[in-house]
Formats: sequence, C-alpha cells, structure tokens
Amino acid sequence: MYTVIIVTKNNAPTVRHVLSSTLILTDEYDVELIMVDGNSRDDTPKILGDFAEKHRGYFISVKILRDPGISSSYARHLGFKNSLGDVLIYLDGDTPLSSSFKYHLERELEDSDLIAPIHECVPIDEATRVFNLFMKTVSYIQTETTIVGKVVIDPSILPPARIFKRRVLERMKGYPLSSRFFGEDRIATAIAVRLGFRYKFSIQLKLFKIDESGYYSYWKKHYRYAIGIHKDLSLLGKNILRGYIIMRRLNHINVLFPLLSLLYAGRSLAVSRNIRNAAEVLLMKYLIDFAMFTGDLKGFIHGDK
Repeated sequence: MYTVIIVTKNNAPTVRHVLSSTLILTDEYDVELIMVDGNSRDDTPKILGDFAEKHRGYFISVKILRDPGISSSYARHLGFKNSLGDVLIYLDGDTPLSSSFKYHLERELEDSDLIAPIHECVPIDEATRVFNLFMKTVSYIQTETTIVGKVVIDPSILPPARIFKRRVLERMKGYPLSSRFFGEDRIATAIAVRLGFRYKFSIQLKLFKIDESGYYSYWKKHYRYAIGIHKDLSLLGKNILRGYIIMRRLNHINVLFPLLSLLYAGRSLAVSRNIRNAAEVLLMKYLIDFAMFTGDLKGFIHGDK
C-alpha cells in the first residue's frame, strides 16, 4: 500500500490541484491519503474537508490531521506516525503528482529505498519558466558531482528525496524533527543515505511545482531560506548538512565573480542547445546567489532574533 502525505499551510490556490493529482495513483494501487494542515488561515481546511468527503471512496483510508504549523519537519513526522503504507510519498501543498507516477513508480522502487523525483516548475509566467530551466540544471549538476559510479560523495548535496520505503523512516525513528525553515527534506535524505539505504534521482518520476509568479518571489524565497540556516531548531540539521551549507556559502563568491553562473549556463547550453536558455539560467543563478548572500548576512548579524 502507498501512503500519500500532503503537508500544507495556507495553500488554498494550489492544494486543490495537489489533491486531485493523488487520484492518479488510485487507478493502479491501494492508496492511503493523509493531509496535514499547519493551522492554515485561508480556505485550505475547507478544501481538504470537501475533497475527503467527495473522494473518500477512492482511497483505503483518508485522514486529516492538524498540527501547529511550526515546521514542515513536524508535519511530515506526524503524517508518518499516523500512516500504514509500505511506501510513503511526501507532497507539499503546491506540488502535484504527474501521471508518470502511475506508470513508473513500482519499477523505480525495485532497486531503491528512497527516490528524489525530478521537479518541473509550472510555467505560469516568465520567471517560473526560467526557474524551471534553472532547477533542471541544478539537479543534473548535483547528481553528476555527488554520485561517482554508485558512491555518494556527500549525501547532503543530493536532490532531496520525497519517496521513502517504510523501513527507511522506521530505521530513522520517523521523519527527523530538525528544522523549521531550512532543508528538512535534505536532512531526511542525507540521514537515510548515511544509514546505507539505496538512493535514486529519478528522471522518470516527475513532480510539478506551482510557484508564485514573478522574480521577486524567488528572491524572497531564497532570502528566507538563507536566514533559515541560522534559525534551525537544533544542531542536528546544521551538522548533517555541513557539506551543503559550506557549498552554499562558497556560492557567495558568485556575487562578486559570477563564474558559477557561467558554469551553470554552460551546462544548460550543453543540454538544451539554446543560447537564450543558457543566458536566463546564468541570470537566475546570480539572482538566487545574491538573495542567499543577503539572507545569510542578515542571519549572521541578527542571529536567531
């Protein structure tokens, strides 16, 4: 049995699409659906309730859980503790499944214990279209530089897993309660790989990402993400992600000397054979690194305030 755990907070504009996408799996598999709402103040709770009432018959079990909205880590842990499935699929309130899960999920799980699906950002405007190009480039670079043969050099840099066999999370004593702002999915992935479980970055399984429109939304997101390095609830996350944090901070050099932007543009050009795409990836890389630098600087100055 598969358990789909949707962690959501104030996602009324997008969560209905995430919920509808879970029906893709019910045609082929026994599916348990768990929705964890983080004390939403918009119409999210009503949307969850309406979906459960209308579609309960498609699932083996449907549960709606409430959590204080402190962190995604806690919400994911709560979902796991109330689940029964042999395989757990974690979705956010803005991340629907694609139809690829219906056709490839079982096969991809044959030789892996945790899977990082490839993400495709829904191109609702120019900024989201460019960010989609950028994220594809990031995923390929991360896997190429982190996995040599079958040896993982640093699991903290891997694209984060969203699919876990139950035995992985049982060995980890549940989803790690370690972060409120920063890298909770990377922490879970890194711990699982360090414990010896088989990791896979899958280009067959695709998740859609429905981001806010506009370049400013990406600035804001990565600025807040960098501040989160300083606001982690425990030292566990910082220790587990030490390699990733060092790598992210080395990327600050790109603000003064944009050599990494050129590297990313070159990788994009090699894949897409499109000069415009490469130029857009170059600029997005610079925007994100500048936002991360600014957020990290504020975190150093103000600490946990």
